[in-house]
Amino acid sequence: MSYRICVIAMLCVCLAGCGSSRTASNLNSSTNPSNPASLNTSTTVADQTENNSSAANNFASQSNGNIGANNVSKVNVHSLLYPGATTKVLAHMMLWFGQSDHMNVGYTSNDAGQVRRQIQDMISRGIDGVVMDWYGPNNSIDQAAQLVMHEAEKHSGFSFSIMIDAGAMGSNWCNGCSAEDVLGNLLQYVEKTYFPSSAYLNLGGQPIVTNFDIDSKYSPNWQKVNSQLKVAPRFFFQDDGGFSHPMSDGSYSWVMPETGNFGLDYLWNFYSVGIGFGKEETVGAAYKGFNDTLAGWSSNRVMDQRCGKTWLQTFSQINSLYNQGRQLPYLQLVTWNDYEEGTEIESGIDSCFSLQASVTANTLNWSTAGDEDNIDNYTIYSSTDGQNLMKLTYVKPGTRSVDLCSLGISKGEQQLYVQAVGKPSMANRMPAPVNYTPSCGN
Repeated sequence: MSYRICVIAMLCVCLAGCGSSRTASNLNSSTNPSNPASLNTSTTVADQTENNSSAANNFASQSNGNIGANNVSKVNVHSLLYPGATTKVLAHMMLWFGQSDHMNVGYTSNDAGQVRRQIQDMISRGIDGVVMDWYGPNNSIDQAAQLVMHEAEKHSGFSFSIMIDAGAMGSNWCNGCSAEDVLGNLLQYVEKTYFPSSAYLNLGGQPIVTNFDIDSKYSPNWQKVNSQLKVAPRFFFQDDGGFSHPMSDGSYSWVMPETGNFGLDYLWNFYSVGIGFGKEETVGAAYKGFNDTLAGWSSNRVMDQRCGKTWLQTFSQINSLYNQGRQLPYLQLVTWNDYEEGTEIESGIDSCFSLQASVTANTLNWSTAGDEDNIDNYTIYSSTDGQNLMKLTYVKPGTRSVDLCSLGISKGEQQLYVQAVGKPSMANRMPAPVNYTPSCGN
């Protein structure tokens, strides 16, 4: 689509790309590390530092801003939305990796094991569903889409939907056919193959279908296309103009690298227009940035990630217009895995944050570098063997020390770790441990 750390080192914070084998247990870690109920539980250094995302273990950081395979925050993404939000958060997903005409990211999209890891990773971050960029039937993307459908069906509450890319029109054109014929054929296939799934995203019992650039390239008569279907879907179109489309049930926003101000003005306008269409659904957008310089179709469009600030501001734009009384119904994360256009969040978002710990008497201290707005909490662990960890406490950003005598640490030599847990989908950071022997009451 166009527009589209790690073994602990003793001297520094481990960075991306050095994790060993990924396991289901660390993919399914708590979606809220700062939950008090999780204190005094055990984990391992490996679980808190190695790659816990569905990105390939060998995926390395790229010049377009994609960070290498990382230990990613599993704080629930909904925590970035306004209090009381009922918003369904969907991740936009590309299914073309492994094809010769796309970047090698270390995995193949139509591998069932990879699809399982991706859905598990999404769920562990609090994501409610996935929107698949679909290029028509009987190809590897369609095979991958069916794998996603079957995996989604195994997870109650997790949904999927189809976005028909304009590329599907060109790839499935038939001699003597009209745009309505081609689009109708595509939708009839989607109706037969995907709509019956118990996991298909629906509105009032009707399946939701979006498209990318079909109107701008083909201008089909959607009423005629709709008449060819036995199951009438809900059509969501693009941008603010999508609300006024004759067949519109809603519209979605996107990452717009050419609009300036990191797309925030575009989003403000989109939400403002959507609020005026009270009977239609608004699909917001959140993204980390954009950089297509590594894409085969590059137009050298760049929207700086600003060390996570762009990601957080797209949520702030939502929160400035929506609240518990005026809900944003849907939010699309743009994107889960478009590595080629530098929008992927699968491997995590680089917060450009680091920290260093020290002990003075019975006080654990740490210094930081970077923007603390990117941090959800600091979690403190102890270890007696440098491998197994006991979670002792967590503190809010702004705190720089902890009284160790208040934590009930067992006697004997310990290693203490401070982990900076990132805001949702940002990279976690945990530097080398510091040695400590309790002397409380001495």
